[in-house]
Amino acid sequence: MSGIGWTRPNTVPLRTNKWLEESKFNSFHLTVFTMCLLLMTMDGYDLFVYGAAVPLLMNSFSMTAAQAGFIGSAASFGTMAGALVLGPLADKFGRRTMIVATTLLCASSMFFSGLSTSVAVFGFWRFMFGVGNGGMVPNIVALVSEWVPGRNRSMLIAGISSGIQFGGMFGALMGIWAFPHFGWRGVFLFAGLPILLAPMCSKWLPEATTHLARFNRLDQLKKFMSKSRPGERIPELAELEIDTGKTEKVPISEVFKRGRAFSTVMLWIVYGVNLFTIYGFTIWLPKLMVNHGFTLASGLFFMVMLSVSSIAGSFIAGRIADRIGPRNLLPILYMMAFSAIAFMGFTSNYALLMLLVSLAGIGFNGAQNVINGYIPSYYPPSMRSTAMAYNFGFGRLGSIIGPTAIGLLMSMHFSYEATLVALAMPSILSTVGILLVREKYSYARRLEEMQ
Repeated sequence: MSGIGWTRPNTVPLRTNKWLEESKFNSFHLTVFTMCLLLMTMDGYDLFVYGAAVPLLMNSFSMTAAQAGFIGSAASFGTMAGALVLGPLADKFGRRTMIVATTLLCASSMFFSGLSTSVAVFGFWRFMFGVGNGGMVPNIVALVSEWVPGRNRSMLIAGISSGIQFGGMFGALMGIWAFPHFGWRGVFLFAGLPILLAPMCSKWLPEATTHLARFNRLDQLKKFMSKSRPGERIPELAELEIDTGKTEKVPISEVFKRGRAFSTVMLWIVYGVNLFTIYGFTIWLPKLMVNHGFTLASGLFFMVMLSVSSIAGSFIAGRIADRIGPRNLLPILYMMAFSAIAFMGFTSNYALLMLLVSLAGIGFNGAQNVINGYIPSYYPPSMRSTAMAYNFGFGRLGSIIGPTAIGLLMSMHFSYEATLVALAMPSILSTVGILLVREKYSYARRLEEMQ
Protein backbone atom coordinates (compact mmCIF):
# COMPACT_ATOMS: atom_id res chain seq x y z
CA MET A 1 0.00 0.00 0.00
CA SER A 2 1.56 3.20 -1.13
CA GLY A 3 1.70 6.34 0.92
CA ILE A 4 3.66 9.34 2.05
CA GLY A 5 6.71 8.46 4.13
CA TRP A 6 10.06 9.86 5.28
CA THR A 7 13.04 7.55 5.59
CA ARG A 8 15.77 8.32 8.10
CA PRO A 9 18.51 6.11 9.57
CA ASN A 10 17.27 3.77 12.33
CA THR A 11 13.64 4.78 11.81
CA VAL A 12 10.63 2.77 12.96
CA PRO A 13 7.81 2.51 10.39
CA LEU A 14 4.46 3.66 11.73
CA ARG A 15 1.30 3.44 9.61
CA THR A 16 -0.65 6.55 10.56
CA ASN A 17 -4.02 5.41 9.22
CA LYS A 18 -3.78 2.09 11.04
CA TRP A 19 -2.76 3.91 14.25
CA LEU A 20 -5.88 6.06 14.06
CA GLU A 21 -8.09 3.18 12.96
CA GLU A 22 -7.18 1.13 16.05
CA SER A 23 -7.53 3.95 18.58
CA LYS A 24 -10.11 3.82 21.38
CA PHE A 25 -12.71 6.51 21.92
CA ASN A 26 -11.47 9.21 24.33
CA SER A 27 -11.83 12.91 25.17
CA PHE A 28 -10.09 13.95 21.93
CA HIS A 29 -12.64 12.07 19.84
CA LEU A 30 -15.42 13.49 22.03
CA THR A 31 -14.21 17.03 21.29
CA VAL A 32 -14.14 16.36 17.54
CA PHE A 33 -17.56 14.74 17.76
CA THR A 34 -19.08 17.64 19.73
CA MET A 35 -17.69 20.37 17.47
CA CYS A 36 -18.86 18.63 14.31
CA LEU A 37 -22.24 17.88 15.86
CA LEU A 38 -22.74 21.60 16.54
CA LEU A 39 -21.76 22.46 12.97
CA MET A 40 -24.20 19.93 11.53
CA THR A 41 -26.89 21.44 13.76
CA MET A 42 -26.68 24.61 11.65
CA ASP A 43 -27.72 22.64 8.58
CA GLY A 44 -30.70 21.12 10.35
CA TYR A 45 -31.80 24.41 11.84
CA ASP A 46 -31.87 26.04 8.40
CA LEU A 47 -33.75 23.16 6.79
CA PHE A 48 -36.41 22.86 9.47
CA VAL A 49 -36.81 26.53 10.31
CA TYR A 50 -37.54 27.36 6.68
CA GLY A 51 -40.18 24.63 6.58
CA ALA A 52 -41.64 25.97 9.81
CA ALA A 53 -41.69 29.51 8.45
CA VAL A 54 -43.15 28.69 5.01
CA PRO A 55 -46.77 29.56 5.92
CA LEU A 56 -45.63 32.92 7.37
CA LEU A 57 -43.26 33.66 4.49
CA MET A 58 -45.97 32.93 1.94
CA ASN A 59 -48.15 35.53 3.63
CA SER A 60 -45.33 38.04 4.16
CA PHE A 61 -44.05 37.96 0.56
CA SER A 62 -47.35 36.89 -1.08
CA MET A 63 -45.71 33.76 -2.46
CA THR A 64 -47.45 30.88 -4.21
CA ALA A 65 -46.68 27.28 -3.21
CA ALA A 66 -44.57 26.89 -6.35
CA GLN A 67 -42.52 30.00 -5.46
CA ALA A 68 -42.09 28.81 -1.87
CA GLY A 69 -40.88 25.46 -3.18
CA PHE A 70 -38.35 27.15 -5.47
CA ILE A 71 -37.05 29.32 -2.61
CA GLY A 72 -36.85 26.16 -0.54
CA SER A 73 -34.58 24.73 -3.22
CA ALA A 74 -32.34 27.83 -3.35
CA ALA A 75 -30.15 26.58 -0.50
CA SER A 76 -29.78 23.25 -2.26
CA PHE A 77 -28.69 24.99 -5.47
CA GLY A 78 -26.02 26.70 -3.41
CA THR A 79 -25.12 23.45 -1.65
CA MET A 80 -24.50 21.71 -4.96
CA ALA A 81 -22.33 24.59 -6.16
CA GLY A 82 -20.44 24.74 -2.86
CA ALA A 83 -19.85 20.99 -2.78
CA LEU A 84 -18.51 20.89 -6.33
CA VAL A 85 -16.33 23.99 -5.99
CA LEU A 86 -15.31 24.26 -2.33
CA GLY A 87 -15.35 20.58 -1.33
CA PRO A 88 -12.44 19.39 -3.49
CA LEU A 89 -10.35 22.44 -2.51
CA ALA A 90 -10.06 20.93 0.96
CA ASP A 91 -7.78 18.23 -0.40
CA LYS A 92 -5.39 21.07 -1.34
CA PHE A 93 -5.92 23.66 1.40
CA GLY A 94 -6.97 21.46 4.30
CA ARG A 95 -10.30 20.23 5.55
CA ARG A 96 -10.19 22.18 8.80
CA THR A 97 -9.44 25.41 6.93
CA MET A 98 -12.46 24.91 4.69
CA ILE A 99 -14.69 24.00 7.63
CA VAL A 100 -13.78 27.26 9.39
CA ALA A 101 -14.31 29.39 6.28
CA THR A 102 -17.64 27.82 5.41
CA THR A 103 -18.89 28.12 8.99
CA LEU A 104 -18.39 31.89 8.75
CA LEU A 105 -20.28 31.97 5.46
CA CYS A 106 -23.19 29.84 6.72
CA ALA A 107 -23.76 31.82 9.91
CA SER A 108 -23.58 35.23 8.26
CA SER A 109 -25.92 34.13 5.44
CA MET A 110 -28.57 32.94 7.90
CA PHE A 111 -28.35 36.26 9.77
CA PHE A 112 -28.78 38.34 6.61
CA SER A 113 -31.72 36.15 5.56
CA GLY A 114 -33.56 37.60 8.53
CA LEU A 115 -32.98 41.13 7.21
CA SER A 116 -34.35 40.40 3.74
CA THR A 117 -36.93 42.80 2.31
CA SER A 118 -37.91 40.82 -0.80
CA VAL A 119 -38.21 37.29 -2.10
CA ALA A 120 -35.15 37.80 -4.32
CA VAL A 121 -32.93 38.96 -1.45
CA PHE A 122 -34.14 36.17 0.81
CA GLY A 123 -33.49 33.62 -1.94
CA PHE A 124 -29.98 35.00 -2.50
CA TRP A 125 -28.98 34.58 1.14
CA ARG A 126 -30.44 31.08 1.23
CA PHE A 127 -28.34 30.30 -1.83
CA MET A 128 -25.21 31.65 -0.09
CA PHE A 129 -25.95 29.56 2.98
CA GLY A 130 -26.10 26.57 0.68
CA VAL A 131 -22.70 27.41 -0.84
CA GLY A 132 -21.14 27.37 2.60
CA ASN A 133 -23.01 24.26 3.63
CA GLY A 134 -21.91 22.43 0.49
CA GLY A 135 -18.27 23.07 1.33
CA MET A 136 -18.67 22.31 5.03
CA VAL A 137 -20.66 19.08 5.39
CA PRO A 138 -18.62 16.72 3.14
CA ASN A 139 -15.41 17.90 4.79
CA ILE A 140 -16.83 17.31 8.25
CA VAL A 141 -17.76 13.77 7.28
CA ALA A 142 -14.38 13.09 5.63
CA LEU A 143 -12.42 14.55 8.57
CA VAL A 144 -14.34 12.58 11.17
CA SER A 145 -14.11 9.41 9.10
CA GLU A 146 -10.32 9.72 9.17
CA TRP A 147 -9.79 10.58 12.85
CA VAL A 148 -12.32 8.49 14.80
CA PRO A 149 -11.77 4.84 15.82
CA GLY A 150 -12.70 2.38 13.12
CA ARG A 151 -14.87 0.30 15.45
CA ASN A 152 -17.06 3.33 16.25
CA ARG A 153 -16.99 5.10 12.88
CA SER A 154 -20.49 4.34 11.61
CA MET A 155 -22.10 5.17 14.95
CA LEU A 156 -20.15 8.42 15.41
CA ILE A 157 -20.77 9.67 11.88
CA ALA A 158 -24.44 8.78 12.20
CA GLY A 159 -24.43 10.67 15.51
CA ILE A 160 -22.78 13.72 13.98
CA SER A 161 -25.18 13.63 11.06
CA SER A 162 -28.05 13.58 13.56
CA GLY A 163 -27.06 17.17 14.32
CA ILE A 164 -29.38 17.94 11.42
CA GLN A 165 -32.23 16.57 13.51
CA PHE A 166 -31.04 18.39 16.65
CA GLY A 167 -31.06 21.61 14.65
CA GLY A 168 -34.46 20.73 13.25
CA MET A 169 -35.94 20.08 16.66
CA PHE A 170 -34.53 23.36 17.94
CA GLY A 171 -35.77 25.18 14.84
CA ALA A 172 -39.31 23.83 15.23
CA LEU A 173 -39.40 24.65 18.95
CA MET A 174 -37.94 28.08 18.22
CA GLY A 175 -40.71 28.65 15.71
CA ILE A 176 -43.43 27.62 18.17
CA TRP A 177 -42.08 30.12 20.72
CA ALA A 178 -40.75 32.94 18.52
CA PHE A 179 -43.29 33.24 15.71
CA PRO A 180 -46.02 34.81 17.91
CA HIS A 181 -43.53 37.30 19.40
CA PHE A 182 -40.94 38.07 16.70
CA GLY A 183 -42.38 36.69 13.48
CA TRP A 184 -40.28 34.76 10.99
CA ARG A 185 -37.35 37.22 11.04
CA GLY A 186 -36.33 36.48 14.63
CA VAL A 187 -35.58 32.80 14.02
CA PHE A 188 -33.26 33.64 11.11
CA LEU A 189 -31.44 36.46 12.92
CA PHE A 190 -30.80 34.10 15.83
CA ALA A 191 -29.11 31.68 13.42
CA GLY A 192 -26.15 34.07 13.09
CA LEU A 193 -24.84 33.02 16.52
CA PRO A 194 -22.97 29.90 15.26
CA ILE A 195 -20.36 32.28 13.81
CA LEU A 196 -18.77 31.88 17.26
CA LEU A 197 -17.95 28.27 16.37
CA ALA A 198 -15.39 29.27 13.71
CA PRO A 199 -12.49 30.14 16.07
CA MET A 200 -13.28 27.09 18.21
CA CYS A 201 -13.00 24.83 15.16
CA SER A 202 -9.68 26.41 14.24
CA LYS A 203 -8.33 25.65 17.71
CA TRP A 204 -9.69 22.19 18.48
CA LEU A 205 -10.29 20.31 15.24
CA PRO A 206 -7.42 18.27 13.74
CA GLU A 207 -6.33 18.70 10.13
CA ALA A 208 -6.37 15.93 7.53
CA THR A 209 -3.33 13.65 7.81
CA THR A 210 -2.48 13.89 4.11
CA HIS A 211 -2.57 17.71 4.25
CA LEU A 212 -0.28 17.85 7.28
CA ALA A 213 2.11 15.40 5.64
CA ARG A 214 2.12 17.24 2.32
CA PHE A 215 3.21 20.47 4.01
CA ASN A 216 5.65 18.68 6.31
CA ARG A 217 3.76 19.67 9.50
CA LEU A 218 4.78 16.43 11.18
CA ASP A 219 4.95 17.83 14.71
CA GLN A 220 1.31 18.87 14.50
CA LEU A 221 0.38 15.51 13.02
CA LYS A 222 2.13 13.67 15.85
CA LYS A 223 0.41 15.91 18.41
CA PHE A 224 -3.03 14.92 17.15
CA MET A 225 -1.99 11.28 16.80
CA SER A 226 -0.93 11.30 20.44
CA LYS A 227 -4.30 12.71 21.44
CA SER A 228 -6.05 9.89 19.60
CA ARG A 229 -4.11 7.32 21.69
CA PRO A 230 -2.98 9.22 24.82
CA GLY A 231 -1.74 6.15 26.66
CA GLU A 232 0.81 5.33 23.97
CA ARG A 233 4.01 7.04 22.94
CA ILE A 234 4.95 7.68 19.32
CA PRO A 235 8.61 6.65 18.83
CA GLU A 236 10.83 9.67 18.38
CA LEU A 237 12.35 8.21 15.22
CA ALA A 238 9.04 6.99 13.84
CA GLU A 239 8.73 7.08 10.06
CA LEU A 240 5.13 8.08 9.43
CA GLU A 241 3.53 6.22 6.56
CA ILE A 242 0.30 7.84 5.43
CA ASP A 243 -1.92 6.00 3.00
CA THR A 244 -2.80 8.21 0.06
CA GLY A 245 -4.69 5.60 -1.91
CA LYS A 246 -1.93 5.38 -4.58
CA THR A 247 -2.51 8.88 -5.88
CA GLU A 248 -1.59 12.35 -4.72
CA LYS A 249 -3.89 14.09 -7.19
CA VAL A 250 -7.60 13.74 -6.76
CA PRO A 251 -9.45 14.66 -9.97
CA ILE A 252 -13.03 13.44 -10.28
CA SER A 253 -11.88 10.67 -12.65
CA GLU A 254 -10.16 8.89 -9.74
CA VAL A 255 -13.43 7.98 -8.02
CA PHE A 256 -14.46 6.01 -11.14
CA LYS A 257 -11.31 3.87 -11.29
CA ARG A 258 -10.60 0.35 -9.97
CA GLY A 259 -14.13 -0.92 -10.53
CA ARG A 260 -15.83 1.93 -8.68
CA ALA A 261 -17.59 3.61 -11.65
CA PHE A 262 -20.96 1.82 -11.50
CA SER A 263 -21.16 1.98 -7.72
CA THR A 264 -20.24 5.66 -7.69
CA VAL A 265 -23.16 6.43 -10.00
CA MET A 266 -25.47 4.29 -7.85
CA LEU A 267 -24.37 6.12 -4.70
CA TRP A 268 -25.05 9.47 -6.36
CA ILE A 269 -28.56 8.32 -7.32
CA VAL A 270 -29.33 6.85 -3.90
CA TYR A 271 -28.03 9.93 -2.12
CA GLY A 272 -29.98 12.31 -4.31
CA VAL A 273 -33.24 10.38 -4.31
CA ASN A 274 -33.29 10.15 -0.52
CA LEU A 275 -32.59 13.89 -0.28
CA PHE A 276 -35.60 14.46 -2.55
CA THR A 277 -37.72 12.76 0.10
CA ILE A 278 -36.01 14.42 3.09
CA TYR A 279 -36.23 17.98 1.79
CA GLY A 280 -39.63 17.62 0.16
CA PHE A 281 -41.13 16.03 3.26
CA THR A 282 -39.45 18.29 5.84
CA ILE A 283 -40.06 21.63 4.14
CA TRP A 284 -43.69 20.91 3.33
CA LEU A 285 -44.73 18.89 6.41
CA PRO A 286 -46.22 21.84 8.39
CA LYS A 287 -48.07 23.16 5.33
CA LEU A 288 -49.37 19.67 4.48
CA MET A 289 -50.66 19.29 8.03
CA VAL A 290 -52.27 22.74 7.93
CA ASN A 291 -53.97 21.85 4.64
CA HIS A 292 -55.11 18.58 6.25
CA GLY A 293 -56.96 20.51 8.95
CA PHE A 294 -54.39 20.97 11.72
CA THR A 295 -53.17 24.30 13.14
CA LEU A 296 -49.68 25.68 12.41
CA ALA A 297 -48.66 24.94 16.01
CA SER A 298 -49.75 21.31 15.54
CA GLY A 299 -47.83 21.19 12.27
CA LEU A 300 -44.70 22.36 14.07
CA PHE A 301 -45.16 19.68 16.74
CA PHE A 302 -45.08 17.11 13.92
CA MET A 303 -41.67 18.57 13.01
CA VAL A 304 -40.52 18.25 16.62
CA MET A 305 -41.57 14.60 16.63
CA LEU A 306 -39.81 14.09 13.29
CA SER A 307 -36.60 15.49 14.77
CA VAL A 308 -36.74 13.56 18.06
CA SER A 309 -37.42 10.23 16.38
CA SER A 310 -34.72 10.89 13.79
CA ILE A 311 -32.14 11.60 16.51
CA ALA A 312 -32.90 8.39 18.38
CA GLY A 313 -33.19 6.43 15.15
CA SER A 314 -29.88 7.73 13.84
CA PHE A 315 -27.93 6.59 16.91
CA ILE A 316 -29.63 3.20 16.86
CA ALA A 317 -29.07 2.87 13.11
CA GLY A 318 -25.40 3.78 13.55
CA ARG A 319 -24.93 1.11 16.20
CA ILE A 320 -26.67 -1.52 14.07
CA ALA A 321 -24.61 -0.49 11.02
CA ASP A 322 -21.40 -1.07 13.01
CA ARG A 323 -22.62 -4.60 13.72
CA ILE A 324 -24.20 -5.77 10.46
CA GLY A 325 -22.66 -3.32 7.99
CA PRO A 326 -24.14 -0.12 6.51
CA ARG A 327 -25.06 -1.68 3.18
CA ASN A 328 -27.10 -4.44 4.84
CA LEU A 329 -29.07 -1.93 6.93
CA LEU A 330 -29.78 0.76 4.33
CA PRO A 331 -32.44 -1.11 2.28
CA ILE A 332 -34.44 -1.74 5.47
CA LEU A 333 -34.38 1.95 6.38
CA TYR A 334 -35.41 3.08 2.90
CA MET A 335 -38.38 0.71 2.86
CA MET A 336 -39.41 1.90 6.33
CA ALA A 337 -39.53 5.47 5.00
CA PHE A 338 -41.58 4.43 1.97
CA SER A 339 -44.17 2.54 4.02
CA ALA A 340 -44.60 5.24 6.68
CA ILE A 341 -44.99 8.17 4.26
CA ALA A 342 -47.38 6.28 1.99
CA PHE A 343 -49.63 5.24 4.89
CA MET A 344 -49.80 8.84 6.15
CA GLY A 345 -52.03 9.62 3.21
CA PHE A 346 -54.73 7.27 4.46
CA THR A 347 -55.33 8.46 8.02
CA SER A 348 -56.35 11.62 9.86
CA ASN A 349 -55.76 10.22 13.34
CA TYR A 350 -53.36 12.56 15.17
CA ALA A 351 -51.63 9.85 17.24
CA LEU A 352 -51.21 7.52 14.26
CA LEU A 353 -49.85 10.36 12.13
CA MET A 354 -47.33 11.14 14.85
CA LEU A 355 -46.20 7.50 14.81
CA LEU A 356 -45.93 7.42 11.03
CA VAL A 357 -44.00 10.71 10.94
CA SER A 358 -41.61 9.23 13.51
CA LEU A 359 -41.08 6.04 11.49
CA ALA A 360 -40.55 8.08 8.32
CA GLY A 361 -37.90 10.18 10.05
CA ILE A 362 -36.11 7.12 11.39
CA GLY A 363 -36.16 5.66 7.89
CA PHE A 364 -34.95 8.46 5.63
CA ASN A 365 -32.86 10.41 8.16
CA GLY A 366 -31.35 7.26 9.67
CA ALA A 367 -30.46 6.06 6.17
CA GLN A 368 -28.88 9.40 5.24
CA ASN A 369 -26.75 9.43 8.36
CA VAL A 370 -25.61 5.85 7.83
CA ILE A 371 -24.75 6.41 4.16
CA ASN A 372 -22.73 9.50 5.17
CA GLY A 373 -20.46 7.09 7.03
CA TYR A 374 -20.53 4.41 4.35
CA ILE A 375 -19.51 6.55 1.36
CA PRO A 376 -16.10 7.80 2.67
CA SER A 377 -15.07 4.25 3.59
CA TYR A 378 -15.80 3.13 0.02
CA TYR A 379 -12.90 5.27 -1.27
CA PRO A 380 -9.17 5.62 -0.39
CA PRO A 381 -8.32 8.37 2.16
CA SER A 382 -6.73 10.76 -0.35
CA MET A 383 -9.91 11.10 -2.40
CA ARG A 384 -12.55 11.00 0.32
CA SER A 385 -13.16 14.74 0.36
CA THR A 386 -13.43 14.75 -3.43
CA ALA A 387 -15.69 11.68 -3.46
CA MET A 388 -17.96 13.08 -0.75
CA ALA A 389 -18.02 16.53 -2.35
CA TYR A 390 -19.13 15.27 -5.75
CA ASN A 391 -21.54 12.77 -4.21
CA PHE A 392 -22.90 15.52 -1.99
CA GLY A 393 -23.08 17.98 -4.88
CA PHE A 394 -24.73 15.80 -7.52
CA GLY A 395 -26.85 14.11 -4.87
CA ARG A 396 -28.18 17.51 -3.92
CA LEU A 397 -30.10 17.57 -7.17
CA GLY A 398 -32.67 15.61 -5.22
CA SER A 399 -32.91 18.27 -2.54
CA ILE A 400 -33.32 20.91 -5.27
CA ILE A 401 -36.03 19.03 -7.12
CA GLY A 402 -37.89 17.78 -4.03
CA PRO A 403 -39.26 21.03 -2.53
CA THR A 404 -39.94 22.54 -5.96
CA ALA A 405 -41.73 19.43 -7.25
CA ILE A 406 -43.94 19.15 -4.17
CA GLY A 407 -44.67 22.88 -4.34
CA LEU A 408 -45.76 22.49 -7.97
CA LEU A 409 -48.01 19.56 -7.05
CA MET A 410 -49.63 21.62 -4.31
CA SER A 411 -50.07 24.59 -6.68
CA MET A 412 -51.80 22.20 -9.09
CA HIS A 413 -54.12 21.20 -6.21
CA PHE A 414 -52.95 17.61 -5.98
CA SER A 415 -54.65 15.82 -3.10
CA TYR A 416 -53.00 15.29 0.27
CA GLU A 417 -52.87 11.55 -0.42
CA ALA A 418 -51.32 11.89 -3.89
CA THR A 419 -48.69 14.33 -2.63
CA LEU A 420 -47.57 11.91 0.09
CA VAL A 421 -47.38 9.01 -2.38
CA ALA A 422 -45.16 11.21 -4.59
CA LEU A 423 -42.91 11.76 -1.58
CA ALA A 424 -42.81 8.05 -0.72
CA MET A 425 -42.07 6.48 -4.12
CA PRO A 426 -38.41 7.65 -4.42
CA SER A 427 -37.51 5.49 -1.39
CA ILE A 428 -38.12 2.39 -3.51
CA LEU A 429 -35.54 3.65 -6.00
CA SER A 430 -33.10 4.20 -3.10
CA THR A 431 -33.63 0.60 -2.00
CA VAL A 432 -32.86 -0.79 -5.45
CA GLY A 433 -29.88 1.52 -5.94
CA ILE A 434 -28.08 0.62 -2.72
CA LEU A 435 -28.55 -3.10 -3.41
CA LEU A 436 -26.77 -2.60 -6.75
CA VAL A 437 -23.63 -1.07 -5.15
CA ARG A 438 -20.69 -3.45 -5.67
CA GLU A 439 -19.25 -3.99 -2.23
CA LYS A 440 -16.25 -5.96 -3.51
CA TYR A 441 -14.69 -2.74 -4.86
CA SER A 442 -14.96 -0.91 -1.53
CA TYR A 443 -11.66 0.36 -0.14
CA ALA A 444 -12.74 -0.64 3.39
CA ARG A 445 -13.45 -4.18 2.19
CA ARG A 446 -10.05 -4.44 0.50
CA LEU A 447 -8.37 -3.11 3.64
CA GLU A 448 -10.08 -5.77 5.73
CA GLU A 449 -8.95 -8.47 3.33
CA MET A 450 -5.35 -7.21 3.41
CA GLN A 451 -5.31 -7.24 7.20
